[in-house]
Amino acid sequence: MANQKAETESEEPVPKSGIGLVGAFGFLLVAAIAGVSLPIFLPNLFAAASVEDSPQPESEMSQLKNGMTYVPFGEVTVNLDEGRMNRYLRIKMSLQVKEKDKPEVEELLTKKELILKNWLLSHLSDKTLDEIRGKAGQNLLRRELRTYFNSAMFTDGQERIFDILFEEFNVQ
Repeated sequence: MANQKAETESEEPVPKSGIGLVGAFGFLLVAAIAGVSLPIFLPNLFAAASVEDSPQPESEMSQLKNGMTYVPFGEVTVNLDEGRMNRYLRIKMSLQVKEKDKPEVEELLTKKELILKNWLLSHLSDKTLDEIRGKAGQNLLRRELRTYFNSAMFTDGQERIFDILFEEFNVQ
């Protein structure tokens, strides 16, 4: 009898908690409300594979094989929007474009360099140290620059600049 009681107690299913699923759903809901792109989190949220097993992003060499190249823009130095204006940002950057678009981009860059640099100086001088800090700040800045450069250089609405790459990003 005691053995039967012990067997029935051990055979009873352990109640499963739904907190994992509820927590994941809550995280996605908060991320969506905060305006964060869900595709950024979904692949990593439920990933079971280790980092070594997960596919790596395209390397620079594979991007170059896919017809991508770089057009140097140059260097810009501005004072950041800080109290005593004692901090400055110096960036050196290049534009990532398709190989077939490189001559057109270089020509337009030469024609509109003054307009682009003027906007860039004004835009960067409005930034605070907190706005450009870390990976998130730099990525946001790269997207802002890419969006403006595409709209200012190409009036047909077709984006030919796929990325802005910082060769140097120095804050003093």
